[in-house]
Amino acid sequence: MKLWDVVKSVGSSVIREVVPGGGILVDAVNEFLPDDQKLPNNATGKDVDKALASLPADQRARIMEKEFDVDITQIRQSNETVRAMLAADATTKHTTRPYIAKHAFHVVAFAVILTVAAWAYGVIASDDTMVQAITNGWLFVLSVIGPFVVLLRAYFGVLRDEDRNRMSAASGNSSPAGLAGALSGLFKRGR
Repeated sequence: MKLWDVVKSVGSSVIREVVPGGGILVDAVNEFLPDDQKLPNNATGKDVDKALASLPADQRARIMEKEFDVDITQIRQSNETVRAMLAADATTKHTTRPYIAKHAFHVVAFAVILTVAAWAYGVIASDDTMVQAITNGWLFVLSVIGPFVVLLRAYFGVLRDEDRNRMSAASGNSSPAGLAGALSGLFKRGR
């Protein structure tokens, strides 16, 4: 990115705060300035413009034509941001969703164990009416534990999606959400 483009877009804002890698730009201008005119760390776009105006035409042309690695610095800062977010996420304890999922699993496990135990007791005791009642009551059992099974499935689906999104963000790949994401996924699979 050319220095003049950055200076025009920044204006009266502090370059180091507004432009990722803005310190590189200030340091580059300071290389050509005498010691008594060096720019401070909080130099604005206007300060850089004034400093450039004080330079001889040949030096000004050399620095204005120089390409700066502002984009590379921006990518590095973006990666550091993603890393910091992932590190913060790894250290925080998610408590609500795992708590709900844990107790939903307890309800499902209790209902399944109780149903299977009652069925096994009926088989062992040779109580045909009990076995028949339990095997015919599968709709009732399903209606009782169905919402908990759906809750568990949704919870683990959300975890799977979160992990996929984290990995995509860390690798720099992003996929659109909703219908656009589904369509792009179909086209990616077809290649």
